[in-house]
Amino acid sequence: MGKVLVFLEQREGQLKKASLDILLRAYELARMTGDGPVAAVLPGPVDTASLPSLGVRLYHASDPSLAHYSQYSYAALIQEAFALEGAADLLFADTALARDLAPLLSIRMNASLLQGCSALPAPGEPSIRPLYSGAATGEFTPSAPLRIITLIPSGERPEPSTGGLLRVIPLPTPKPVGLSAVVREVVLQSGMPDVSEAGIIIAGGRGVGGPEGFRLLEELALLLKGAVGASRSAVDEGWRPHSEQIGQTGKSVAPALYIACGISGAVQHLAGISRARTVVAINRDPHAPIFGAADYGLVADLHTALPALTLAVRELQELK
Repeated sequence: MGKVLVFLEQREGQLKKASLDILLRAYELARMTGDGPVAAVLPGPVDTASLPSLGVRLYHASDPSLAHYSQYSYAALIQEAFALEGAADLLFADTALARDLAPLLSIRMNASLLQGCSALPAPGEPSIRPLYSGAATGEFTPSAPLRIITLIPSGERPEPSTGGLLRVIPLPTPKPVGLSAVVREVVLQSGMPDVSEAGIIIAGGRGVGGPEGFRLLEELALLLKGAVGASRSAVDEGWRPHSEQIGQTGKSVAPALYIACGISGAVQHLAGISRARTVVAINRDPHAPIFGAADYGLVADLHTALPALTLAVRELQELK
């Protein structure tokens, strides 16, 4: 496989689960093939003691100025770690940050860019990407020896069977180049996890009826410590922010439980929930396509079903 460098993405000092997923997959593959230890690069102030002990070489720049994403600073940091490691492959979880950062690095490093891959391809082998909302797959062969690969997280949280000590290699903070201002991300403080990280998602579509209807979803999501998601139609109506949009033009999610409320089930939306372990659909239309993708279905008015479900969950929690 050659030497691999994995980019670890953090938010508010917490490592994103999608990045941990990619790190563990790279580690397991290196262990099976007998390749050397995997290396990782991490920007921002993160407690490295919380990372799994995999014998990983961790290039870490802990300066607080790197807590928020900066394309040029992050790119410079990754390039330095890549050169120090002598890596052949740079891996990202396929997130919005990676889709912004990876193309810049591809140009700077004269590397092949393979985005949205479903598996880590061996050197010289084509990468496999889902196409047409997952209805087909395509093979893409890299044109340069260095590869930058964004991998779709598996949705699983495997624990490595063996491990080793984590070796931290400090990196200096890159100097900003040509920057006149630092723009920080504005985050809505909802008290809920991001849909891309949530284990439980309560999602609503046009059938919710309006922004007021989403309060029913919020109440259940808070009880279950989950997140609220939305279909494109609900976002286009202005009922929910784009950060909650799930589907081909939104986020791809992999929760343990996905409850679709008033969502018809367009193929673009189904592409975004293909990795959900269990899908529950609530819809008044018994012929809605969402039922074809659901493990469990309830033909009912969500405005009646959700309050009953929320009450049942609350009663169960009170018994504990």
